[in-house]
Formats: sequence, structure tokens, C-alpha cells
Amino acid sequence: MAERIPVKEVQKLEQSSGIVELYEIELSSTSKVYITNAPDSDLQSIEMYDYDTNTQKNTYIPIPLEIEGIDVTTKGVQARPVLTIANILTDFENAIAPLKFQDLIGKKLYRRKTLRKYLVGGSAETASGVDPIEFPRQMWVIDRVEQENAQQIAFELASPFNTEGLVLPYRVVGHNACPWQYQGASPEKTEANKRGGCTWHSESKFIISGTAYQVYVNSDDEYVVDGDVGFTTWAGSGTTDAYYKTTTTLGTSSGVRRYKGDGTIDTSADGTTINNYWQATRSTTVTPQDNHSDWSRVRVFNDYSTSNTYYAYTDDRLNDYAKPTSGTEFLWQAKITHTNEAQEFGNYWKRGDLCGKRLSSCQCRYGFSPISPGTATSRGKATKVTTRALPFGGFPGARKFK
Repeated sequence: MAERIPVKEVQKLEQSSGIVELYEIELSSTSKVYITNAPDSDLQSIEMYDYDTNTQKNTYIPIPLEIEGIDVTTKGVQARPVLTIANILTDFENAIAPLKFQDLIGKKLYRRKTLRKYLVGGSAETASGVDPIEFPRQMWVIDRVEQENAQQIAFELASPFNTEGLVLPYRVVGHNACPWQYQGASPEKTEANKRGGCTWHSESKFIISGTAYQVYVNSDDEYVVDGDVGFTTWAGSGTTDAYYKTTTTLGTSSGVRRYKGDGTIDTSADGTTINNYWQATRSTTVTPQDNHSDWSRVRVFNDYSTSNTYYAYTDDRLNDYAKPTSGTEFLWQAKITHTNEAQEFGNYWKRGDLCGKRLSSCQCRYGFSPISPGTATSRGKATKVTTRALPFGGFPGARKFK
């Protein structure tokens, strides 16, 4: 049997061949994307025989990337590495087409490591039909998109259970994350087009006592509400469920800068201010801030207009949101600064209403409680309703049984 782990090589005092990392993203049962962390200065593709089918050559596209947070432990919570891929070029986006970045959530990511000389064309190339010589392969599940901006896309990875492949039934058990496709079984879809068990409406409509509320929530479990009307400038005291705003000054001192349409920093915007939006969870005199129990950060959207400029920032959570005035009422968020670009998947927009794949993500949606019952709005109370049961089993054991 061929030696798959080049232990003897790495134990040498002097290495004759560098280590190469190869990444495979399983798009479907029959399709994978093959990428590598651009080990060659000439950015040429490299080849390696397949892990399972040793007569098949896989071509790995060089793309600048890095993976952080790889820890091996037998105790406590498993590591959740972050894979960051350069987003300046379109190589990766083209490689996964027609899928979008959010479609990769729930997909498997494999990491292979070997020495350069064992690649196809290397000085010690393994022949077709012979097991590739490599280190133990690692596998994670893509859990969520942690960050996306004009420079990079970052995915948070989750380790699967040790019982890899276990199904209950027809569903792979993952680690602390909902496995359903977000809005995959939306009620307005035909039965033939439904996927999985997430019945959240594709336009984020939630009907309570006959009134349809539009409940937009982003991947950070923050409500995105209509406009900034009714937001009071913070003056030292807050009331439960009321909305307030503070400001951040753009520039190097705050660390938040605005982008131009070409992706460079707009230095002319330094010194100007942008709003931060908040909702008080209780009566308080504490200044609005993240990670404080008295406050929930919210975002705002406005109706889309071809005459408006939609801005992107170095902190992409601040990028502008907009909703179309006709057609499908998706919520969109700007990816780059632009004016008069159609709201659709592409270089300028991404979906603004996204699921964080956590139990709290479901709670924000199904626990929504309108501030003004009977009036169609996107604004709800800061405290969620906890008596409603989830209509699907995204999280085994989530419902309380007596």
C-alpha cells in the first residue's frame, strides 16, 4: 500500500520540496471546485491526483487565500476556522457559477496538503492508479459568510460531528447550525420547487392575525427596518423599544472609511459622519453600544431610486440597504459604491436579508412582535415572542417537550 503521509520528508532537517495546500469545495454530489493558495509566482494552475479516484487528475486554480484558526482538540468546543479568499478578481466567483457565495453555506470544504514534488509534473510524481502521497485530509462544513467586501470574502467553517455521514433521515447532521436552505420551502413556491424545511417567506413576509409584516433580518441577526424616520438623536436617555441614532466620523481615527466606485478609499469623505441606528431593549441612560444588554443595533433601508448613490465602507456591515419599489420585494445591500445599477445578483448588490443559521436567527423572525399591531411595517419590539414553536426541525431538540 502506498504511503499517504510524507512523514519522513518533514522530519528532515532540510526540506527539498515545499508544502502545497489544495482546497476542494463540494458544490454537489458530482461537482467540486478546486483551488490552491497560489504557490507559484507565475500563478499557473497545478494538478494532483484525486483523493478517492487515483486515476483522476484534478486541476487547482491559484487564488490568494488563507485559513486561520485551525486547532485540533479532544476537549470542549471544536475549532471554527475562517477561510478568506481574495475577491478582487472574479476567478473564484466564476469558478462557483452559477452559485453565489451564500449558496456555499452547508457545502463541504476539503483541505489537502502534500509536498510540491508529489504534484503532477513534480520530481516524484505519483503515477496514475497509485494513491497520492499526502498528509491526512481535513474536512469542514461552510457555516456562514463572515465577511464580504470588495477585497475579500471570508467563510466561517464548522467541524462536523465525529459520526460523519449520519442522517436523520435524509439530512446530514452538522455542528450547531441549521442545515436547511434559507427560504427553501417558502409557502409561495410550488411543491416541485421547494427544498428542505425552511418555510420562511422568500420576501420575508410574516402574517400575524391577518396582517403581513415585512421582517428583514441580516446574517448578524440584526433587524433591518424601513427608513430612519422616528429615530431620535441620542440625548442621554432611552425608552423601551424606541429607536435612536448616533454618528461615526469617517476617517483614520474611527477606522471607518468610504469607498469610491473603483474600490479605492474616498478620502474626500473623511471628516463627514454616518449614522448608527439602535433600539433600546429597556429604559436606559447607557450610551448606545454593541454587546450591551440595553441595546440592539438595527440597520435601515429605503426604497430604491436610480438617482441615489449607494455607498460601501471598509466595514461592510455599514453598506447601504435598499428595497425595490415594484416586483419581488427582496432586500438588497450594496457591495460596492455605485449609482443607477439594477438590483440583482452581480458586482453591485447582494441579498441583504440573510440567515445566520443560528437558533437566534429563527427567533428574530418567528419571534417578531410588531410595535403597532395591525399596521404593516418592518418595525418590531426589541423583546422576541418565545411562545411560538418553530414550524420545522432545523435544530433537533429545539422545541421544548413536557
